[in-house]
Amino acid sequence: MTGLLFAAGCTGEIGGTTTDGAPTGGARTRPPPVVNIPPVHIDCAHVGSGKDHQVGPGKEFEAIGDVPLESLVAGDTVRIFWRPEGYHEKIMIGGQGTAEQPIRICGVPGPGGELPVIDGEDATTRPELDFPFDGHQPRGLVIVGHKHDDPYELAPSHITIEGLEIRNASPPFRFTDKAGEVVSYARNAAGIFVERGDHVTIRACEVRENANGLFVGTGGRELLTTNVLIESNYIHDNGDLTGDNQHNVYNEASNVVYQFNRFGPTRNGNGNNIKERSAGVVIRYNWIEDGAHLVDLVDAQEATDLVALPSFHETFIYGNVLLRNGYGPSLIHYGGDSGETEYYRKGTLHFFSNTVFVRNDTYEDYQRSEVFEASTNDERIDARNNVFASSREPTELRAITFLGDRDEVAAGIIALAGNWIMKGWVALDPVPGAKVVGRVDGLEGSIIGVDPPFVSAADLDFTPAAGAPLLGAGASLDGLPAVEHQYVPHQQAGARNDGPALTIGAFGL
Repeated sequence: MTGLLFAAGCTGEIGGTTTDGAPTGGARTRPPPVVNIPPVHIDCAHVGSGKDHQVGPGKEFEAIGDVPLESLVAGDTVRIFWRPEGYHEKIMIGGQGTAEQPIRICGVPGPGGELPVIDGEDATTRPELDFPFDGHQPRGLVIVGHKHDDPYELAPSHITIEGLEIRNASPPFRFTDKAGEVVSYARNAAGIFVERGDHVTIRACEVRENANGLFVGTGGRELLTTNVLIESNYIHDNGDLTGDNQHNVYNEASNVVYQFNRFGPTRNGNGNNIKERSAGVVIRYNWIEDGAHLVDLVDAQEATDLVALPSFHETFIYGNVLLRNGYGPSLIHYGGDSGETEYYRKGTLHFFSNTVFVRNDTYEDYQRSEVFEASTNDERIDARNNVFASSREPTELRAITFLGDRDEVAAGIIALAGNWIMKGWVALDPVPGAKVVGRVDGLEGSIIGVDPPFVSAADLDFTPAAGAPLLGAGASLDGLPAVEHQYVPHQQAGARNDGPALTIGAFGL
């Protein structure tokens, strides 16, 4: 769906009012409602008022490059039919759809549900494609962006990409560009690269083995991408082969909603799973597994005008499973990483109704995990009604702490309420070294347990066990959005039932 929106004033525009008429300068931002409830069946039927472009064996177009992609308009559908071999072709979309008549690029699955494959290895490029600049060609395999020949202020809008497997937009692979030259992908290439757009939906795709899986946004103001929905995808094994600068997802936009996705480990463990420089970030009902940081919420870099938006300073992470397999950096980083602190988050991360599980069986002495890492004391983390558990009880030399340090300074304010916490998890690192300027409040009021209160931690079944102390033990959400759904492995969802009182964690009764 393309109808997920923040209240006015929390979009890419600065100023305005919220839905209740309050000025945005002091109003709390609110996540949009859930519109789509998985399991999402991608019915790649043509339903728009435009043209039905069918691609595949025996269809009107044998190749994607035969379709006039540069001329797509509202209501057009490009239906890519599965075939045993992948489509080694690049895609560039820059047209303007509408909410009722989006431009859709969708995959028609094979007989066993196989997704059509868009493969960057030795991909070809339709010569007529109109890229923002020809220098953008190495940046992605599937590209959404401003057509160079369009008026500069005209951005792509209401673009939907769904039901495709997208892979191999990464060095050392090469492709043939629109001029017929064989060139390499950029080191920061992406499976899906959004240079600019409004209402971009990426749904039910598998995105793997790219430098970045998704890369959304290249700048602010007229270049700012707004209203992005990332829904029911399987995104995994993306990242730089040798470094940490590429990620499963890397965005700098306004209003980015993640829901019902499965995020697997990054390639070779390099890079973050989700790295966000965006305003209006909502991460709900996902399965997020490994990466350097599982979620890295940092400062605006190119689109520094995002800092003026109230939604840049409030982030919502709820209803997720966050899984760390073995030793790694902090799970959640909140604040900034550039050193230019005026662009840091300086707000509140609302982290509630999540299940956090750390597999620490193989930890050695002085290998320690951190749940949260904040950049300054201007970053606040409100953590309520979460489960924090591990496969074994931490020790002083193999600690799991709530507040970690960055550059040997432990900053940030964490407020805990209504959480279930495994015995041995501590507020701060018990090994001396870091300078502590932040604090952790509320740990003493948590429910402390010895064994993970799940049906089967070994099988990663994190639903509450019968009679678990999670049931009905949650704290008030104090005006935060209701947690009405829960993730069902994998890329599906179920209605959540808490019973007469709130249950702790990502799953209800």
